[in-house]
Amino acid sequence: MQLVWCETPATFNALAADKVISVLSHKPSAVIALPTGQTPVGLYSELRTRAAARELPVADARWFNLDEYVGLDGTHSLSYAKFVRTHLLDALDVPESHIRLLRGNAEDLQAECHDYDEAIARAGGLDLAILGLGANGHIAFNEPGSPWDSATHVVSLSALTRSVNARLHPDAVIPEKGITMGVATLRAARRILLLVSGESKRKALQALRRGIADRAWPVTSLVDHPDLTVLSDAQLR
Repeated sequence: MQLVWCETPATFNALAADKVISVLSHKPSAVIALPTGQTPVGLYSELRTRAAARELPVADARWFNLDEYVGLDGTHSLSYAKFVRTHLLDALDVPESHIRLLRGNAEDLQAECHDYDEAIARAGGLDLAILGLGANGHIAFNEPGSPWDSATHVVSLSALTRSVNARLHPDAVIPEKGITMGVATLRAARRILLLVSGESKRKALQALRRGIADRAWPVTSLVDHPDLTVLSDAQLR
């Protein structure tokens, strides 16, 4: 694990963008998984700037998202698919054929999970999974106690996760279930970039830094990953 402390948000976002660009420069057809939430917003802004300056080769890349709320279509204001399109993919003019996002409103969610895993496999597997970190240690929507051998699956969201997300959307009702890439899917990514920002993430980051796999903290499933980069606010040092 490479842990990098970032003194400013600008440094945080620039280093995260450098990582993405490095992956795409070495493999223009790279397969990348995208997170949602406040933490990656600055990264997405930086990537849009780099793309405008022609520093981001995106023509051949393939894009997936980590998770989605069950019951929402891709145009809903809460949809994670809408989030990654609005903050990144639309601005990059990514061909629709290079985008596969989870469909939370699929009639058959189990079939959607299977199809999603098949799509990742057909693309050659994840070259880079960009992850945020939940206060309870969740990665994607894999809550504490989630099985670590799981592929894409449907989950019940914890009260903590729903309450945190509700602060960002105070007028909305946060769904009780999500659909997410599993821990095994994330661990299979060739490279992982974990973005950690905010005081609420301190205990989860400490659990990761202890280097002991602990199912109470899903992020610790990554302790033995061969190519894990963690970017964190310096205040969490």
